[in-house]
Amino acid sequence: MNRRDAELVMRKRLLRAQSALLRHQFVGEWHQTTAPLVQASHRLGQGAHWVRAHPVCTAAAIVALLAWQPAAVLGLARRGLWLWQTWQRVRAPARRLSAS
Repeated sequence: MNRRDAELVMRKRLLRAQSALLRHQFVGEWHQTTAPLVQASHRLGQGAHWVRAHPVCTAAAIVALLAWQPAAVLGLARRGLWLWQTWQRVRAPARRLSAS
């Protein structure tokens, strides 16, 4: 192997090491940036699990809110229905894209 080939091999190794370091830094920064979103989604999931596990408490709270402020509860229900319908419309094409 001549000197030029040896230099190219060393350059290639150096570039690979630099790429590995940059990937490692990127992953660390990505996790640091998305950690609050992951925590929020985890807490939201825990809340949804609690609501499913305690249907009587949930129903009692809804009835109490309906008696106290019916317009606010109905507006919230309307927004929730809109969000759910939007999610259903977006989820189907997204699944088809991820399956292909």
